[in-house]
Parts: sequence; structure tokens; C-alpha cells
Amino acid sequence: MIFQQTIVAFPHFLLFFLKTQLKRKFKMHVKKILKIITDILMFVDFIFLMSHEVVRNLSAHGVFGIALFALFILHHVLNGGFYRSLNRRKYNSVRILFSATAWLLFALMILMAFSSVMMSGAIFTFSSINMTSWSRPLHTFSCSWGFLVMGFHLGLHLHSKLKKIENAANDKTADNRNSVLRIMLQILWLLIFTLGIFCIVHSQLYVYLFWQNAWKLSAPNIFISIVEYLGMTAGMIVLSHFVMSFIQLRRAQ
Repeated sequence: MIFQQTIVAFPHFLLFFLKTQLKRKFKMHVKKILKIITDILMFVDFIFLMSHEVVRNLSAHGVFGIALFALFILHHVLNGGFYRSLNRRKYNSVRILFSATAWLLFALMILMAFSSVMMSGAIFTFSSINMTSWSRPLHTFSCSWGFLVMGFHLGLHLHSKLKKIENAANDKTADNRNSVLRIMLQILWLLIFTLGIFCIVHSQLYVYLFWQNAWKLSAPNIFISIVEYLGMTAGMIVLSHFVMSFIQLRRAQ
């Protein structure tokens, strides 16, 4: 009797199990896609905001700034596992780097939002708060460092992808020397990092990075501005890759 009931119930149990797993995988897949879309929108929005000196539209700058902060909140909601795992695992050098970068970026985003509110009278006519003597340099300081730290943060998550490319190119010879392709790849990383430094210098972003209460030169057009910030992002990604590779090399010794 029990055996017959088990035989009858098993297909129903199997169907319920499969439905549950499919729903779970579907939700995870949707969440992953939503994370990617959110991060892409944040990146595009951030570049537009950093190109404000070319666009010169305060109203649009304010609206897109609010959108960036909303996307920032959504990003943290979607990545809530970061907060849930804060006390679950041991902190090694890699995890400390990930956490420190994430918290630094969080602090810079809060400073960006705070300084934006202090300057809101210069953007939104309904606000009675006007720009203070320190709010603008604080805003440009936090935005500039926030953009670079965002690139470094992105590089931490892309490190494994870059490492796979290096491993694929690591066709070692009999005497265990690196292949020419791997050497060329390392040269490429150095060139990209150099490009990032060049873009920072050429765009005069250092004026804001070091809290100078002055305006940097504006790019001649929006295309040049976007290329400069893409170059900075690529440079920070490579810098992050170098740091991660160094840490992993030290741990392996």
C-alpha cells in the first residue's frame, strides 16, 4: 500500500521539484540580466554627467544625476548578498580589497549626492539652497574620484576574464618561458594603462582630483569627452588587474 502511494506521488513530487528549480533558475537569470542592465545604465549615465562641461545643460545634469543615484540604490538592492556575507567568511587580502573598494565607492557616491543637494539651487529653481564655496569643489572632487574608483571596481570583477585571456595566451615553451603572445598581451595592458593616465592628464581631471577650486578645460566636443572617460575607465580596469595579479602572486609564493 505504501509502495503504491509512493509510486503515485513520485511523479507529482518530481513535477513540483522541477517547477521549483525552473522558477529559481529563471529568477536568478532575470536578476543577473537586470544587474547587467543596471550597471550599463549607471556607466553610461556617469559618463554623460562627467561630460557636463561639454553638454552645459544644468537641468539635464540634475535629472541625470538623480537617475544615477536611483540606479546606485537599485544596484545595491540587487547585490544585497554583499551585505549578507559581510561576517560569513574569512577576510583575506583579495576580499579586503573588494570590500574596501566597494565601501570607498559607496562613500564617494554619498558625497556626490550630498554636494549635489547643497548645489541644487543652481539647477532646480524650486530649491532655496544655493551653491556654497565648498560644495562645488566637493562635488567635482567626489565625482572625479568616484568615476575612477568605479573603473577600478569594475576591473576587480573583470579580473577573472582578463586572467582567462592571459592563460589562453600562455603557451609555454619547453624551457618554461612565456610565449610571445603573452608578452604582447602584457605590453597591451601597459599601453592601456598609459592611455588611462594620458586621458586624465589631457582632460585635466587632476584639477578636480586634488580639490583645486577651479575649472578644468572642456573637451572640444562630446565625442572627445566620451573617448577620454572610456580611456580612463580602461586604464583603471588594467590597474585593478595588475593589483589583483600581484596579490595572487604573493599568495602563491
